[in-house]
Amino acid sequence: MNKNPVQNKALRASRIGLFAALYAATGLIPISMFIGAPSFLALNLIITPVMAILLSPPEALFASLFGGIIGVYIAPMQAMFGPYTILLPVVGATFGSLAYHKMRMGGLASAIFLGFAIVAYLFRNYSFPYFIIPHFAALALGLIGSLKGMTPLKVRVPVYAYVSTLAEQGMMMIFAVYLLDLPWQVFVGVLPLMIYERVIGTLGSTIVTLSLLKVIPKHFVQRATPT
Repeated sequence: MNKNPVQNKALRASRIGLFAALYAATGLIPISMFIGAPSFLALNLIITPVMAILLSPPEALFASLFGGIIGVYIAPMQAMFGPYTILLPVVGATFGSLAYHKMRMGGLASAIFLGFAIVAYLFRNYSFPYFIIPHFAALALGLIGSLKGMTPLKVRVPVYAYVSTLAEQGMMMIFAVYLLDLPWQVFVGVLPLMIYERVIGTLGSTIVTLSLLKVIPKHFVQRATPT
């Protein structure tokens, strides 16, 4: 965004509405099964990091919240955790946006959440600790970004897309362990699927984000600041 921008409520509302609708619409396209519940993961997992990078933290929060509510309503088969499913994009978009736009404190906040998710998983499923390796990598990237920042856009976007999609998965992991009470043996089979989903989430959102940054007006998206 421009320096010292005048906050335009209509513009902010349009950003929130646009990405909420995009998240809900892509929720109708399944890409992976969800082991442990009769539901699926959808293409909207690539939209969560896009919201994190292109929207400010408050906008990302509301866009993901409204998009999640609409998505659960129009695609109830995607709600593997019932109404709590709404929290998945909210956590991913909000912590991802904090990490990207508020690099120092936001990166620390995302790392703290990922650390909490890792500890919560290990408390119940210490017999299979390998599942949280991708989350630990995201935690490390969040901390590195909070300490020194990442200037090249082509580096920042995929790094924080990864942080965002793993924050979303961290919330999913907590729900899978504590709401669905899935044993550690299930996560052995889930791990390849999880990696596949998060690779799609990272690469897909990176391609979409970099493409949008080339074609949409600069004032329509939020620019990162090292604060």
